[in-house]
Amino acid sequence: MTPHKYGALRLSQFLKQASNPSRALHGSCRLARHVASSERAAVASLSTTSTGNQDSRVHGRAWSTSLMVAVALASSASIIGATSHSNQPAFTEAKAENDDDGTDETTTILNWSGTHSVTLPQKSYYEPESIQDLVDIVSEAYKKSDNENKIHIRPIGSALSPNGIAFSSQGMVSLSNLDKILEINKDKLEITVQAGARVSQVLDALRPHGLTLPNLASIAEQQIGGFVSVGAHGTGARIPPVDEFVTALTLVTPSKHGVVKMTEKTHGELFRLARLGLGGLGILSEVTLKVVPAHNLLEQTIVLTRDEAKNQLNTLLKRHKHVRYMWIPYEDAVVVVTNDDENDLPLLGPGTEVSDGKGGKKKIASVDDVTPKFSRNEQLAPLRNMLRNLLKAKEISIEEEIIEGMGFGDLRDLILAHGNMLDPDHIKKCNKAEKDFWMNAQGLDLAPSEKKLNFDCGGQQWVYEVCFPVGTYGMPNEKSMSFMEELLKEIESNNVPAPAPIEQRWTSGSKSPLSPASVITGKDYCESSYEANNALFSWVGVIMYLPSEDLDPTGYRRDFITESFKDQYCKLVRKVGSKYGLMCHWAKLEIPNGEDEEVIAQSVRDRFGPRVCEVYNKARDMYDPKRLLSNQLIAKVFGGDDVE
Repeated sequence: MTPHKYGALRLSQFLKQASNPSRALHGSCRLARHVASSERAAVASLSTTSTGNQDSRVHGRAWSTSLMVAVALASSASIIGATSHSNQPAFTEAKAENDDDGTDETTTILNWSGTHSVTLPQKSYYEPESIQDLVDIVSEAYKKSDNENKIHIRPIGSALSPNGIAFSSQGMVSLSNLDKILEINKDKLEITVQAGARVSQVLDALRPHGLTLPNLASIAEQQIGGFVSVGAHGTGARIPPVDEFVTALTLVTPSKHGVVKMTEKTHGELFRLARLGLGGLGILSEVTLKVVPAHNLLEQTIVLTRDEAKNQLNTLLKRHKHVRYMWIPYEDAVVVVTNDDENDLPLLGPGTEVSDGKGGKKKIASVDDVTPKFSRNEQLAPLRNMLRNLLKAKEISIEEEIIEGMGFGDLRDLILAHGNMLDPDHIKKCNKAEKDFWMNAQGLDLAPSEKKLNFDCGGQQWVYEVCFPVGTYGMPNEKSMSFMEELLKEIESNNVPAPAPIEQRWTSGSKSPLSPASVITGKDYCESSYEANNALFSWVGVIMYLPSEDLDPTGYRRDFITESFKDQYCKLVRKVGSKYGLMCHWAKLEIPNGEDEEVIAQSVRDRFGPRVCEVYNKARDMYDPKRLLSNQLIAKVFGGDDVE
C-alpha cells in the first residue's frame, strides 16, 4: 500500500484557486469559510512549532489578522458565493512529530464547519490515484488484517459533514483523485462518475448536454460518494433524497467478494443498503445517477407570519415544486422560498398571466416580475447598520469598502461574532436585523436550477437536523407545524440563544433502508403501497454559529458555544421530537461519549427497527467482515466493532 506523499492543502492553494473565476459556483461555501478552516489549522500548526505559548499566540493572531484582510477582499467578488474548491477534504495538514527521520509524520484533517478534526499517522492516510490503486489498497488491507492488527480504511470525501462521519483516527482512504466523469447517457438520462467527483463537477459536465441533477442539497462541493452515502437531500414534496437518484454503483469491498457491481435488478435490498451505506459496506468507486433536462427555476421569496405559514403550508407544498421555510426565533416571521420550473409555473403562483395560445392561460416570468423592489444596498442596510454600531461600540475599524463588499452571509457572521453569541438579547437583535433584510429581499428571481437550489447556509456552525414523517403528499398531517410550534415555544420560553434561521424542508420518501426518510417500516412493508409511494417527510435544522479564529484566538468562545449547543439546544430538539419519530440526518448525528451515548444510539436503532439493523449488519458481515471500514459513530449505533 502506498500512503499519500503529502496531504496538506495550503492557504496559497486556496487563494490561487479562488482567483480562477471559471471555478465559481453558486452556493454557501464561500472562500472565507474554507480559508477559516485552514486558518485555524495553520495557527494550530504555528503553536506547535513556535518556542513558547505566548509567542505562538502572538504569531497566530498576527497571521490570522492579515488573512482576514485577504478574505474580506476576496469575499467582495461580484459573483455571489464565488469560491473554489479542491477535491481535498476541507483542510489536511501533514507534519512530523518528534522524529528526525519523519517516520512518525501525522496527517490532521478538519471538517468544513470546523467542528471536528482527526489526526492519524500519515502512513494510514491513503490517496489512491486510480481505481486499481484503490482496489490494491483495500485488498491488501483485507489480506493483512487480523484481530491483533487491523488496517482501517474508512472512506473520506470532502469532509463536509458537520459531524465528521467519515473520520477515523485509525486509517482513512481519500477519493480526492478519483473524480472522473465516465459517461453521460442522454438516452437513458444517466451519468456515471467516479465517486470522488464533486457535485459541482457533475453539474459542469452535464451543462453542455442540456442536463442537470434532479435536486441538490444546500451546497455543491460534496463528493458524489459522500453525497449519496449519507442520504443528502434538497426540498420538494414530490422529490426524494438523493440516494434515490442512484441506479447503479460499484463497491470495492475488504472481503472475499472484492469489487462488486450493483443495481436494483441484480442485488435488490443489498443495492439499496449500499447506495446509502454510510461507508460501511465498501468504498464506492463508481456511481450512476439519474439526470433531468436542464431548466430555469422561478424563485419567490416572501415573509409570512407564523399563523400564515401554518395555514398556507399544505397549499404551498402542492402548488410548488420546491418549498423551504426559514423560521426566525423571537420574531413573528417565516421566510418562505418557493421554486418552480419557468415552463410550468402554477397559475395561482407568482409571475405574469398570459395567453397560452390554446384558449387558456399560463404564467411566465417577465422582466418586471424579476426586477427587485429594493436595491441590494437597501436590502443589506439593516445588517450593515447593525455591524457598524457593534464596531463603533468596540472601537473597531473596518474600511467601509470592505463592509459594502460583503454579502448577506458574511455580514450575518460578523454581527453575530462581534457580540456575545450566547446572549439571548444579542441574538434577538441579530434575528431582528435578519428579518428586516428578508422583508426588503422579497420578490422573484429567475436562474438555472443549479443556482437556485444552492443557498447561503452561513459560516462555520454547529448544526443538528432531524427528519420525521408527516403523512402523505395527498394528505399531509399537522405534525410539520405542531413540531415547529412546540420547538419555538420551548426556545423562547427558555430564552435559548437561537440564531436564525431554523430551516424546514420537505421531501418524499426513500426506499433505502437507512435513509432518515425511509419508507421501510418493518416486515409488513409493501413498496407498491400508496403510503410508500406518496410518503412525506419534514426536515428541520437548528444551528449555532461559531466565531472565526481572529475573533476567538483562545478557542474559549467556540468551546462555550459547543457546550450550549449540545447540552441545551440539541437536547431540547430531542425532547420536543420524542413523540414525532425523529431521526437525525446521518451527517449531523452527534453521539457524545457519556451518559447520553447509549440513549441516543438506541433511539437511532429504534427509529429503524431491529430488522433494518440486522440486515445492515449482515451486509457488513458479507462485505466488511473484519470491520475495516467502521469508526466510532458506526460502532456506537450498530455495535460489534473493535474501534477506538
